[in-house]
Amino acid sequence: MAALEADQADYRAVLAAINALGANQRELFGRMGGVEDRLTAVEDRLTAVERSGADTNARVRSLEENVAEVKDLVIRVLDR
Repeated sequence: MAALEADQADYRAVLAAINALGANQRELFGRMGGVEDRLTAVEDRLTAVERSGADTNARVRSLEENVAEVKDLVIRVLDR
């Protein structure tokens, strides 16, 4: 009888450990989902920053070209 009770106690202990492990796994999985969502948001923001940087670079190049054209025109006028 004592052996049977010991076996049942061992079974209950193993079952409790398995249930605790399952609960931990569910909690970790939930946290990972939150982290993945945040990483996606960060990636989206970085993409937007990259696009903005590329637009800014294109505008600066255009301004530099316009300044060079104006400079050339001023030089031509002054050389006359």
